[in-house]
Amino acid sequence: MKLSKSRILLIPAVCLVFIAIACATKPFLKVQYQLPAPSRTLAGEKVVLAVSDLRERKVFLTENAKKALKDFSGTFSLVVLQADGSGNLVGAFDLITLLTEVFQQRLKNAGVRVAAAADTAESELKIEVEQFKLDFASRKWIVSMNYRASLFKNGKLLSREAVGGEAERLKVMGKNDAEKALGELISDTANKLNLAGLFQQARQ
Repeated sequence: MKLSKSRILLIPAVCLVFIAIACATKPFLKVQYQLPAPSRTLAGEKVVLAVSDLRERKVFLTENAKKALKDFSGTFSLVVLQADGSGNLVGAFDLITLLTEVFQQRLKNAGVRVAAAADTAESELKIEVEQFKLDFASRKWIVSMNYRASLFKNGKLLSREAVGGEAERLKVMGKNDAEKALGELISDTANKLNLAGLFQQARQ
């Protein structure tokens, strides 16, 4: 079957439209957080979650990344992906509220109930962010994160774990590749936290 000349000319035009849409600027970065397989290992546990920013420089983008993402407003949209591949758009957040939501999802996925901050009788899980940075160098997006997780009861430190990681993506489709690297890093570092180990140490 032969295509008409008009249809042949239409094909590259449609491709250009899709490329333009993919490269269109937007003031936020989309983060896709991939949950691990659900577990009930910690069912019955309950904690208050507190995420704090301990970075020396409260800047997410390096100068090179800022130039490449000149329209970024500091807002992140979060999509939480289940182990079966389904996903839900949770909302828009700044950096610390984004990470708070990610760790809430991680805790709930492990069977842990997240209590209100006013419930001082409960154990408290503190996530202290020491580094969170997106760089752009040699046509690559490079994102890194380090944090410390500490479990307290009545103000007493019971267990602690340090977690860090880095992800990078070659820039092919502009901001999309930065978002992929960001989602991979957050998924890896949030899921790397050994929640069962923290609670086990706390019981000893």
